[in-house]
Amino acid sequence: MKVKNPLKKGLSISAIIVLLLIILIGLLVAIKYTNQVELTQLKNNSQSQMMGYIIKTKNNQVIVIDGGTDADAENLINHINELGGKVNFWFITHPHKDHSGAFIKIVNETQIPIENIYVSLNDMEWYNQYENERANEAQNLIDTLQNNKIKENVHEVSLNEQLNLDGIRCEILGTKNPEITTNAINNSSMVIKMYINSKSILFLGDTGVESGNKLLDTQKEKLKSTIVQVAHHGQNGASEELYKAISPEIALWPTPEWLWNNDNGGGEDSGEWKTKETRSWLENLGVRQNIIEKDGDITIKIY
Repeated sequence: MKVKNPLKKGLSISAIIVLLLIILIGLLVAIKYTNQVELTQLKNNSQSQMMGYIIKTKNNQVIVIDGGTDADAENLINHINELGGKVNFWFITHPHKDHSGAFIKIVNETQIPIENIYVSLNDMEWYNQYENERANEAQNLIDTLQNNKIKENVHEVSLNEQLNLDGIRCEILGTKNPEITTNAINNSSMVIKMYINSKSILFLGDTGVESGNKLLDTQKEKLKSTIVQVAHHGQNGASEELYKAISPEIALWPTPEWLWNNDNGGGEDSGEWKTKETRSWLENLGVRQNIIEKDGDITIKIY
């Protein structure tokens, strides 16, 4: 007489459960990597401070934030070409040349297609009145935005406007602040929050104390973010109170070596910049990773 093994059925069910778990884990891993987004902080290619970021979305679309000086254009072009040779979305936080110079050069001297350009600009009368010594930088950007190749693609953003950038939810938390005339152009920086998978990134541009206080007054509940771009290259920008509200885990520093070390040519701490103060604020907040411009092009993957 054939004797049935009572464990056989149980083992079969167990094997099926294990197989299903393996398949489920595989699907979750596949979904995670399919939704992967890559963010690159660009290095400075001259002695100037600069700010430039390039983001590759899950479907290989390209987002650029600022881009740096005209001396940084070649490096940015190389990255754009590696990603297909086209920019789908380009944000200019404000018109200072260390943020907009590469954009101006690329528009005027190349044929790289740019599908959407987002700005928040005051009129030239305001720039001439409140920051006359650098108003020409605003004029250069405004003139470039009238280039026939791109002028139909320029969008003036509005406060709290939301954009969908290939699955990345983007919200504009700060726009031009014509009422703030101290440190005028920096304090009219566009502030952008991006929600990427389970993470969030806050780009502050060159936000100063005054516009930072406005953010605290009007957007405080939206400020907390996983990653923050440190304002004004890490010195003499936003206040400690703003960073406390953001409470970041990772800090992006658009900061060259001389500024990181407060070195005016006489060695570390020979300058009068406030980078070390900002560094101490973020250290006290428990930031676990600093990604610094001085260390070259650095890419992080965001799941």
